[in-house]
Amino acid sequence: MDIHHYTTLETLALILESKKIRFNRLTNVDDVQESENFGQYDLSPFIYISCWTLSTEESIPLWKMYTSNMKGVRITFDGEPFHYRKPEVSDLPELNIELDENLLSPMTFKQMMSPSYFITPSFLSKEKFGKKVAYVDDVTGIYENSVAIQVESDGKAHMTMPGAGNVAIHKNKVWEFQEEFRYALIAFPPPTGGYSNENISEISDVAINSIYHGKKPEVDYIDLDICPEKLENMTITLGPLATYADEIILKALVSKYCPNANIKNSNLQGKIR
Repeated sequence: MDIHHYTTLETLALILESKKIRFNRLTNVDDVQESENFGQYDLSPFIYISCWTLSTEESIPLWKMYTSNMKGVRITFDGEPFHYRKPEVSDLPELNIELDENLLSPMTFKQMMSPSYFITPSFLSKEKFGKKVAYVDDVTGIYENSVAIQVESDGKAHMTMPGAGNVAIHKNKVWEFQEEFRYALIAFPPPTGGYSNENISEISDVAINSIYHGKKPEVDYIDLDICPEKLENMTITLGPLATYADEIILKALVSKYCPNANIKNSNLQGKIR
């Protein structure tokens, strides 16, 4: 399954130089309604997403919306672009962690347990990491019951997230032209004392308090590593209104960062004024 992402030439340069895919906070996406579909406890500031399309045919609306006057690029990967590998326990020697030897993860423990945020490892479950967006007639309140917090008489709080695996995958049908496929991360502020065996249990309390009080992580984005093999074999389609100078810049970037990548001209070249 090929996945595609439309972007500017400048952003492509940053992707190739960093060898990372950026996940942006859900509250910053172009569909305003996406952060307005939650109930009493708003999960949207804690969700970070990476957006792609499954449409093999080039999309004029997507070229227009995301590539700076159709002069950008469409990048294509054969399947997930992320770098799956065994997370190293030695990355966090202060924690006593035992792992399934067959476990593979798109991020290391150090990336999950950052000084700026803690990422819930939902991508390690049996469910697939990425999902197709479902287009519905009305998304209003669709995630209203995705988080439930119960406070006991002793002040202890308990949280359940029965719909956590299915948030951020519904949009109104007006966006159906995107044929979107997306990856999502859920992140919370880190424990105040850092990560250790003594305070690892605080992570759950931090998550509950963060949602209850609306205290989101300080970062607006999270970056994940691209698989080196996928990077080398990616396809880059130059926008239909790209100039010769744009082509020179693209070839220079590819020559430096991924010389085996395939460069293509848009099928719409010469067909759009």
